[in-house]
Amino acid sequence: MTMFQDRYRVESTRLADWDYCSRGWYFVTLCTKDKKCSLGHAVDRQIMLSEAGVIAETEIRTVADHYGNVIIDRYVVMPNPVHAIIAIAGDHVYSPVETGLAPSPASAHGRSLSTIVGSYKAGVSRTCHAKGLLAFAWQARFHDHIIRSNASLNAVRDYIDHNPKDWLLDPDNPATAA
Repeated sequence: MTMFQDRYRVESTRLADWDYCSRGWYFVTLCTKDKKCSLGHAVDRQIMLSEAGVIAETEIRTVADHYGNVIIDRYVVMPNPVHAIIAIAGDHVYSPVETGLAPSPASAHGRSLSTIVGSYKAGVSRTCHAKGLLAFAWQARFHDHIIRSNASLNAVRDYIDHNPKDWLLDPDNPATAA
């Protein structure tokens, strides 16, 4: 940690030399505050969404409607995190499909991954609070991984697809915490 104006601050987890407005594929994980299982629970290796979980799923389906250059390739809403693959723009700096094209410039829309994720989190929180789910909250930050190959994309898709079945073994599952 470093000091800024006599206060400790947590360093950014973003890749220092990467422009998060640039075209690319990103794997993101958003966690609920204190990893509270407010989005649902597991029953027979399936996730049963709570009211907040239904809101989170509805909102993630509409992200692309808000940004003309964004695609949600895959997602899953779990009891305390949401995992998603977010693709920004068309031809990507690291495209999962070999295009033979030179790296593309940043999107004309100029929306960063943080802006997209922040808007999603705000929309879910706003809707939850409007419906009386006042205890719902997200962690302040999110985790991201830049997807740079077909192999990586396929591994992340597989992880997302199998995550509900693997919840009982997940370290974020409070039932597995020691």
